[in-house]
Amino acid sequence: MSKLEKYILNPDTLMIEIHQEDTHRWVKLLLVVLGGAALFVLYLWFYVSVLEFDLPKTALLKRQNALWASRLERMDARMDRSEELLRQLSVRDDRIYRSVYGLDEIPLPVREGVSGQNRHQDLEKGSTLYEVTTRLDRLSWMAYIQSRSFDDILDLSRSAGDRAAHIPAIPPMSTDPSTYRMTSPFGNRADPLLGYTKRHTGMDFACPPGNPIYATGDGVVSKVAHEHKGYGNHVEIDHGFGYRTRYAHMSEIIVQQGDTLRRGDCIGYSGRSGRITGPHLHYEVHYRKDYVNPANYMDLDIPVKEYYEMVRKPAKR
Repeated sequence: MSKLEKYILNPDTLMIEIHQEDTHRWVKLLLVVLGGAALFVLYLWFYVSVLEFDLPKTALLKRQNALWASRLERMDARMDRSEELLRQLSVRDDRIYRSVYGLDEIPLPVREGVSGQNRHQDLEKGSTLYEVTTRLDRLSWMAYIQSRSFDDILDLSRSAGDRAAHIPAIPPMSTDPSTYRMTSPFGNRADPLLGYTKRHTGMDFACPPGNPIYATGDGVVSKVAHEHKGYGNHVEIDHGFGYRTRYAHMSEIIVQQGDTLRRGDCIGYSGRSGRITGPHLHYEVHYRKDYVNPANYMDLDIPVKEYYEMVRKPAKR
């Protein structure tokens, strides 16, 4: 039997004595520990791989993950309802509210313009959390745009009482039939210079140069141009609520860009500037960036006296 010798002090005899230990006992203890560890590892392998059970910590994490996944699914369903509500509001906003006040529809890319691709680089793209976070960003942006749109409509509604004064509702020059002759109405016609059929975007009032031209509604002068071709000397007025008017081929312009006008203010005089075959006033009405028939906005049969009561004659030149 292998023995291990150790020298120890005997406290009774105060002598150094030789003490021998059996090393087999430590070997047995070590084998017992290693055997237990091997059995434990084997048990874990059998528990996880054969029985396909989860370790306690793994099971806990899976339960927590399932709980969060359930919460995210409920949140996603709520976002579906919120997104559908915002889409219904946007359709009503564009087709009813903004249309009533002459505002253009808000383009879809603007309403849904926020993308989460560059905002959440710390999240795994394609993961549930990434998708939910991205949708929250988009919904927040859609709500913000809708809120701004309602603010614009509210501001316009407060001044809606003035809308009637802004609509271009009177003829741009005197209704005295001795002062003008209607030569070209709105619509398709044979171009007098080119010969082929072309859409005429306004009305032409043939008249001698020098006839006063009046603003047909309240607004702000948005453009004053002096050109040798095209419209020649012309003025554009922004009336708000989606309306604009253009007065072309003038001989003289007496307003400047940025001037605030009231219906009936004189803006200049008729002439024969630009691309033209004879002296006349070319008058256009635009509504929401499209040409509309000016005849639908005026009554050329207004008595001359009543017309001059609505306008402010310019000082004699």
